[in-house]
Amino acid sequence: MKAPTPAEIAPSGDLEIRPVPLRARLRNRLLLSTVGIAGLILCGLLLWNYLSFRERLTEDAQIRARFLANAAADRIDMTLGRLQSLVDGMAISLNATALDLSLEQVRALQREALRGTPALYGIAFAWLPERKPPGWDAWSPYSYRAEGTLRYTDLGHDNRDYIGQDWFYLPRFLDRPVWTEPYIWTGPYLKTTGVRMVTYSAPVRLPSPDGPVFAGVVTCDIELTWLDRMLAELPLGENGYGFLLSRNGVHISHPIAELTMDESIFSVAEARGDPDLRKAGQAMLSGQPGIRAWVGWANDETSWLAWDRLATTGWTSGVLISQTALNRDIAQLTQIEALAGGGGLLLLLLTVGWIARSITRPITALSEAAPGIAAGHLDEPLPEPKGEDEVARLTAIFRTMRDHLKGYIADLQATTAARERIEGELRIARDIQMDLVPKTFPAFPEREDMDLFAIIEPAREVGGDFYDFLLLDDDHLFLAIGDVSGKGVPAALFMAVTRSLLRAEVKTDRDPGRVLARLNNALAEHNDACMFVTVFCALVSLSDGRVRYVNAGHNPPLWLRADGRVDWIDSPSGVAAGPIADLDYATGQLTLAPGESLLLYTDGVNEAMNADDQEFGNERLHQRMRASQSLSCHDALHALLADIRAHTGEAEQFDDITMMMFRREEAQMNQPKRLTLTNDLSELGRLADWLERFGDAHGIPRKVIHPLNLALDELVTNIIHYAYPDGEAHSFTLELRPLGDRLEAELVDDGIPFNPLEMPDADTESDVEERQIGGLGIHFVRQTMDGVYYQFEQGHNHLRLIKRLAET
Repeated sequence: MKAPTPAEIAPSGDLEIRPVPLRARLRNRLLLSTVGIAGLILCGLLLWNYLSFRERLTEDAQIRARFLANAAADRIDMTLGRLQSLVDGMAISLNATALDLSLEQVRALQREALRGTPALYGIAFAWLPERKPPGWDAWSPYSYRAEGTLRYTDLGHDNRDYIGQDWFYLPRFLDRPVWTEPYIWTGPYLKTTGVRMVTYSAPVRLPSPDGPVFAGVVTCDIELTWLDRMLAELPLGENGYGFLLSRNGVHISHPIAELTMDESIFSVAEARGDPDLRKAGQAMLSGQPGIRAWVGWANDETSWLAWDRLATTGWTSGVLISQTALNRDIAQLTQIEALAGGGGLLLLLLTVGWIARSITRPITALSEAAPGIAAGHLDEPLPEPKGEDEVARLTAIFRTMRDHLKGYIADLQATTAARERIEGELRIARDIQMDLVPKTFPAFPEREDMDLFAIIEPAREVGGDFYDFLLLDDDHLFLAIGDVSGKGVPAALFMAVTRSLLRAEVKTDRDPGRVLARLNNALAEHNDACMFVTVFCALVSLSDGRVRYVNAGHNPPLWLRADGRVDWIDSPSGVAAGPIADLDYATGQLTLAPGESLLLYTDGVNEAMNADDQEFGNERLHQRMRASQSLSCHDALHALLADIRAHTGEAEQFDDITMMMFRREEAQMNQPKRLTLTNDLSELGRLADWLERFGDAHGIPRKVIHPLNLALDELVTNIIHYAYPDGEAHSFTLELRPLGDRLEAELVDDGIPFNPLEMPDADTESDVEERQIGGLGIHFVRQTMDGVYYQFEQGHNHLRLIKRLAET
C-alpha cells in the first residue's frame, strides 16, 4: 500500500502538524529554567540549612552546657555563700567581744539567724572545755528546726565527743573555716533520718599574751534536698540532667537516686569498667571548668558534658545535654521546611508561567541590549522604546539610568579620590600627634621615689588633647595636660605649638604662673581663628612633695590623700590660654605626702557618653579613684578606662580620653621588691641587671649580690626548663625582702610541684666521669646561701633563700 504524501493529507484536514511558535518556546524555556533553578536552590538551601543548623545547634549546645553548669554553680554558691557569710560574721563578732556574751544572748542570736535565714537547719556554738565562757551551763548550745518550730539543745550535755567530729576538729587544726563533706543525717534531731546535710564551721579565737588562741567554732547545718529541685529546674532539654559531686567525687545529687550519697563517680567507673568516666571524674575534680563530648549511660545518645567548680565548698556542678535529641529536632525542622519549600515552588511555577506569558515577546529586544549595560559598557546602544507598555517604559528608564550612571560614576571617582586624600592627611596628622606625647613607661625606671603613668585614647577624628612630663633636674618634675578647642588638623597643629612653647618656657622659668602667662601671650599673637587651649601644669619637688601648679580653664585634677580622701583641686583657676593676651595666672601650692597621688585628665573622661546620652560624670570618676587608692598608677588608670568603656558600651567615642597619674613614693630599705619573669632564657640577663640595680639602690655589697645572682640564675634556669612541660608561655615572680641583717629572696611559680631540697647531695668526691648528672646546681645553692626553704602551697612552688649581709 502506498503511503500518503503531506499534500494528500493536508487538504483533507484529518492530520495537521504546526510548528510551536517562537513565543511559546521562549515561555516554556523560561518556565523550565526558572523552576529548575529554583528547585536546585531550594535543595541547596535545605542542605545548607540542615548542616548549618546542626553546626550552630552543636555550638549552642556546648555554650548552653557551659552556661548552665556555671549558672548552677553560681546559684549554689550564692545560697551557700550567704550562709557562710552569716557564720563568718558571727565568728568575727565573737572574736571582737572575746565571748563576753551570756548564754541567753547567744540563744537569741541563734533564733534570729534561723528566723531570718530559711535555708538554715541548725546553728551551734561549740567550745573547748577549758574555753567555755564562765557562767554558761552549756558546752555547745545548738538551735535547730524541727516539725515547724525552733528547738534548742546542748550537744555536749552528756559528753564532749563533738570535739572529735570533723566540723569541730578540722577548723581547729587547719585554723580556717571548713565545709564538711556531705553526709546522711542519722541523729535524733530530725523527724526522719536519711536526710542529706552539710555543715560549715568557722573558728573562734580569743586574744592571749601569745596571740589569738582557738576557743571553739560557730557552725551552721544545711539540708541539701533543695539541690535536687534546683538541678531538676535547669532547662536541659530532652534526656538532659544535672548532677553535683563532692570534693571526693561522691554524688551529692543525681537523677539516679541509687547513686546519691552512696556512689562516687570513680566507683561507678570501676563498676562499669569505663576508663573514660574515670578520666572525666578526674577532670571534673581538678578545680577547672570544662566540657567534653559524652555518650549517655541510659540511651547511648551523643551528648555534651559540662562542669564548673563551686567557689564556696569546692564541689563540682555538672550538666548533660543530649546532642542526639537536638539532631532529631533539626531533622524534623528540615522536613517542615522541605514541605513549605515544595509548596512555594509550585506557587512559583504558576506565577512564573503567568508572568512569562505577558512579557516574553516584548522583552526579547531589550534583553539583547541589556547585557552590554550589565557588563559596564555604558556606551552600549539601547533599542528605541515603542508603545507605552511596561517594557517601553522600562527601556526609557534604562536609557535614562545609563546616562545618569555615567555622570554619577565620574562624580564618585572625583569624590572618592578627594576623600581618600583627606583621610590620608588626617591619619598622618593623628600619627604625628600621637608621636608628640611620651608613651614609654616606666618613664624613669631608675627612680623609686615616684610612680608615673599616662593614657591617651584618641577618638576617630584628629583632636587636640596632649599630656607631657619633663624631669628638669634630680628633684623637680614638670607635669602638664591640655585640651585644644576644636577638631581636625588645626587643633593638632595648635596642640603641637602649645606643647613646644610650654616645654621651652618651663626650662627658663620654674614658676608655673609666669610660664602660663608667657605661653598665653605667645599663643594670642596672630591667633585670628581665636583658638584656645585649657591647660593644667604643675612643678613637683620630689624631695619634699611640694607642688606648685596653675590651671588655665582645665578640668580640676584629683588629689588622692594618704588618709583615703579624694579632693578636687579646683582653685586657683584662670581662663583658657590663647584668645586674649596679657593675662595673669595665680600659682597654687600643695604638699604631697608619700603615697599620695595626682590625677590629671581631659573632659573626654568625665564627659564620655553612652548610647542614652548619659555622661560618665564627676561622681563616677571620684568613686573610681577612691577605690583605686591602693593600685599603682598603671593599674588605677586602666581600671578607670575599663569603667569608662563599660559605661559607654557600643556608643561611638566623640572625644579623646586623656589622663595622667603621678604618685610620690618614698623608697625604703625594708620594702619588698618584686620582679615578674617569663619562662624564657633571655630573662636571665634582665634578672642580673635588676639584681645589680637593686643592690646599688639599697647599698648591698657586691659580695652578697654576686652569689645570690648565681644561685638565682641556677634556680630560674631550672624553672624555665622543667616547671612548664606544656611549652606555653608562663610567668613567675621573684621578690627580694631586705630584713635588717639579712636579705631574703623568694621564687614563686605555678609549675609542676618540685622540691629541689629532696634531691640527693651531689657527689663532689668522685671523678667527673663517674659522677651522676644533676644535683650540682642545688649543691651550689645550698653551699652559698645561709638558708634554703621550700613549700608547696595553694598550687604554687615557694622557694625561699636567705643570705646574710654581714658575718655575725
